[in-house]
Parts: sequence; structure tokens; C-alpha cells
Amino acid sequence: MKKIPIYSFIADARSLGPHWIYSQREIADKFGDVAGYSEPGTSYHPGKRAGDFTHYGDQAMILLRSLAEHRRFDFESFANEWFAFWEEPGTQSYRDGATNVALDYLRGGLPPGQVTSPSNDIAGAARIAPLFLIKWNTDEDLIAAARKQTAFTHGDPAVVETAEFFTRVTLAVRAGSGIPEALRDVASLSVWNAIPSEWYEAAMESSASTASDSAAIKAHGLTCHVPDAFPALCHLLIRYPDDMMSALTANAAAGGDSAARGLILGMVYGAKQDANPLSDEWFQRLNAHD
Repeated sequence: MKKIPIYSFIADARSLGPHWIYSQREIADKFGDVAGYSEPGTSYHPGKRAGDFTHYGDQAMILLRSLAEHRRFDFESFANEWFAFWEEPGTQSYRDGATNVALDYLRGGLPPGQVTSPSNDIAGAARIAPLFLIKWNTDEDLIAAARKQTAFTHGDPAVVETAEFFTRVTLAVRAGSGIPEALRDVASLSVWNAIPSEWYEAAMESSASTASDSAAIKAHGLTCHVPDAFPALCHLLIRYPDDMMSALTANAAAGGDSAARGLILGMVYGAKQDANPLSDEWFQRLNAHD
């Protein structure tokens, strides 16, 4: 389904403006209701324009281009193309900690499968939506690819399991499950070793509360770290099972690492068979549209 990566990219670009602003008041003052694409409001994304991706979306685009060229997930080729992107002098994209660690290892001659960082940022798990464009022999093959793509730069077990978790959720939604049911069923699996049940339970509690989304997500945590981002994601998916635009708006308005959260939100909503289609304008206004 093409909507899975397209909606993921749109969600990332929509988060560019308020990305990594941690003051919800500042976001409201600068961006109002965060209704569209906007220029970055911080110094983390120099050279970016409204409709561009954050550095997370840029990396998901590397994966998309790699899949388009090779017609399969070729990990070695993807890793080499990822490295070439960052080594290109004209690249304008933020180099986060995990990226710098992987680049240093690659420059030192380590093979791609050994360059991972210990980062527990959810970013590594947020780049996987393009994998849903490939026809896999089994769902387990797709899950394995999502895990491998994530572990390339993010070696923390909870981040790798988060990639598997939301891949399984997306597969269930694509097969016809409602989003809350898919989350519940995947959370109940016995395969999780690094994802504590408390993360999902906290999201269930906050989504049923009277707390605003901004307050609830702030309470879960606004940072890049997976213990914060995982329950915040589940909160929005449970509270807005059929309303992606409300979820994306609430996500951007909450602040912090809204872009990584947005990539996963868009992926899950894009899998809905009965999803309300976004206006073509959202896609056409992406600067990577062509």
C-alpha cells in the first residue's frame, strides 16, 4: 500500500516546523494550530524549507530509493547509500548522535552490521515505512528487515523491538484490524523482552483520561527516547483510531521529538483500508514529491 510510506513522509514533514521545541506555549505562539507545513522553528534544521523532511524523513527516503533501485531490501546496498548521503558535501540534514557513531565506525572500516550505536532514541524504528512497498515471502521476513534496518544505527534492544512492534501493528491494521485492537493484540504477544507492559498500559490510561493530548504526551515524555515516545504514540493511536489528522496535529502541538513519532503514526494510519484519504495537496506540497 503506497499510503503507508506516503502518510509517514507527510507526518514527518508536518512536524518539521515545531520539531524539537519543548515548550508547548512556544509552539502555539509560533505555529498556531500546526495545520500545515512550515519552516523549522529551531536551529537544528538549517537550510530546510516548509515541505522538507527532517533528518529522519531524509533517512527514510534513502531507504525508499534503495528499495526502488534494487526491488528488494539489500542491507549492504542500503548501508552504503546511507553512508554516501551523509558523506556528500552538499547534504543538509542534522547528524544526530546515532548517525555520528555509525559514520565514525564506517569511516574506520567496520562492516555495516557492526556499526550500531547504543542509542535508545526511537528514530531508528521510525524509518521503516518504505519496507511495506516490497512483496515479502512472509510477514516474518518483513519484520526481520525492519529490525535489521533499525539495528544498523540503533542497537538498543527496546528500539529494535519497537520497530517490530509497530511493524506488527501496521500489518494487523492492513489486514483489517482496528488500530486499538491491533495495539492490544500485539502488546499481548509473549515475544517482548525489552518493551515493558507498563508502556502500553500507561497509554491506555492516559487515552481514557480527561487530560489534553499535550498534557498527556508531556507526562509520558517529549524526548527522543523510546520509553517516552512509545506510550505517547500509543496514546494518540488509541485516542484517535479513525482520525489521523487530529492525531498528527496533536502530535506536532505537543512538541519534543514529534517527527520520529509522526513517521510511525503516519505508517500505522496509512495501513487502514478505510482511511479517509488525504488531500492530494499534502502529497504535492512535499518538496520530494517528484
